[in-house]
Amino acid sequence: MKETPTWLRPKRWLAFFLTLLGVCSFLAIVPTSREATPAVEMAEVAHDAPLSFIDNLRDSAREVQLIGHWTSLLPPLLAVMIAAFFRTMVGALISAFAVGSFLSYGLNPLSTAVLGTYDFLIRPAVSEFSILIILFLVTLVGMVHVMSASGGLDGLVKVVERLAKGRRRTKVAIALSGLLIFFDDYSNTVVVGSTMQKLSDRWKISREKLAYLVDSTTAPVAGLALLSTWVAFEIYLLSDVAAETGVGLSGYGMLVEMLPLRFYCIGTLIFVFMTSASGLDFGPMLNAERRAYLEGKVFADDQNILGFQSADSDNSKTKPNWINAALPIGILVFSIVFGILILGIVRLRAAGLEYSLGSMEGIRLIFGAAVYDPSGESDAGAMPVMLISSLLAGGVAILLPIYQKALKAEEVVQSYVKSFSTMWMAIFILAMAWSMREVCESLGTAQYLVGMLGESMPIWMLPLLTFFVAAVMSFATGTSWGTMGILIPILMPLAVELGALEPSHFIVYLLTAAAILDGAIFGDHCSPISDTTVLSSISSGCDHIAHVNTQLYYALATVLFSCVFGYLSVSHGMPVWTFYILYPLSVAGFLWMFGHKSSVDPAVNRDEELA
Repeated sequence: MKETPTWLRPKRWLAFFLTLLGVCSFLAIVPTSREATPAVEMAEVAHDAPLSFIDNLRDSAREVQLIGHWTSLLPPLLAVMIAAFFRTMVGALISAFAVGSFLSYGLNPLSTAVLGTYDFLIRPAVSEFSILIILFLVTLVGMVHVMSASGGLDGLVKVVERLAKGRRRTKVAIALSGLLIFFDDYSNTVVVGSTMQKLSDRWKISREKLAYLVDSTTAPVAGLALLSTWVAFEIYLLSDVAAETGVGLSGYGMLVEMLPLRFYCIGTLIFVFMTSASGLDFGPMLNAERRAYLEGKVFADDQNILGFQSADSDNSKTKPNWINAALPIGILVFSIVFGILILGIVRLRAAGLEYSLGSMEGIRLIFGAAVYDPSGESDAGAMPVMLISSLLAGGVAILLPIYQKALKAEEVVQSYVKSFSTMWMAIFILAMAWSMREVCESLGTAQYLVGMLGESMPIWMLPLLTFFVAAVMSFATGTSWGTMGILIPILMPLAVELGALEPSHFIVYLLTAAAILDGAIFGDHCSPISDTTVLSSISSGCDHIAHVNTQLYYALATVLFSCVFGYLSVSHGMPVWTFYILYPLSVAGFLWMFGHKSSVDPAVNRDEELA
């Protein structure tokens, strides 16, 4: 008997509307320290020049919009709820997009359709950064297709299998791969996810688990590494607030000081390796892992799989040859690092700024210029370098099998071009995720969430509440960098006002900064509209909703122990080193109580399983 589609089930609709009503009622009565502001007071419109049709529509529509109202949470809330209740990411994003457009531009269907499509979809999608990241994604997946068809991935799997013999060692190996590409999150996500699919499938590891390993080693390691595009951005933000508050430290000095206080990022990496090494899982991830191991299905039959699939080239006639994968990947990684240095130097010279290649400070300055152009001429960050590197590495991947006479030129080109047809849905979801970010910015979602924090609280509560606000903001808007950029200039001066610069409370100042960075990453991990979350699903060949659903439980467990033994306890005076003892012990106890081995049938006695 055919199962009734989810969207045709009345009970599901009833539960959806009751939940939505309850959440909206709660938000409507929650007091905030800031009042919603009419949009016309937030923006200056130049009337001395003739307005275009779009400008005229926008000028009249924004008269009805409120900035920072509780309704600003409706679009991301709707996206999450529709995805959760009806398991459709496309329907969730389109519905949230429509609601966000109506809230931004009023109930006039014409102006709403025109302005919403232009402002929230077309304009962000055709920005230099967006175009380059889509091209980077497509070209990199094309390279992986060629590596698979030429036997490169099969050969790489055979090499790695010498060390990763078994499911647990394979998971640890994948996690370690995520640590190696520490200098950038986008390249980390796409490279590790796409190249590890075959190895993951070989040991019957679910795509949900692969996506979790990729996603949960990407941002944490990029945020913690002392040389990465993330750190360059973090130093850029912290330098301004350090000078403003007179803390007596440089931006880099602050980052180093609070490195041991990055409890969520460090806790996430510990959690990843403990679950991988122990082979214990829980929640929906356990179900996915048991499905993969016991049934041989790395993804469920009814899932909507995004992006590249290693199974596409399983019928390759070429012999396994690890060099066909290792050489392009090596060239890609080297080219990105070298290219970032060249791009940073070029931008610094164009801006007339001095630098030194002989010092760590100079290298960090170069990385920073690659992320943010000092001249302000480009908003593409380091994406030009990544695209050129992917094209160069893809060219090597194409030439190798032709030179070896393992494949004909037309066969290699067909494998490369094949990636284009597999990426349409992935690109659509990525573009809609960017549009949700624009919707939230238009409605003032960030302002509303900051207003919920309030301006009077016990100082020991500040890091924990800061983490919560950063997490919710990042979850709702889908951007960790945007959350950091908004909250650091607002909450760090607030910490100073509460007395955080006093010697007895200075740890709270550092904890607040760490909580902003970590809370933003936690919200990013849980958000279905985060670009890195979407990219993790795409590169791992995983259903996006399944990835979000399975990772959510692991992220919540991590944040529970991180907040209890980290942000809350340390701000109360507990020594920092106790976190590094209590956190692993608590995780080990949690896994012992609630974790199960996916390789064991659910009917097996618990004692026998743990033995």
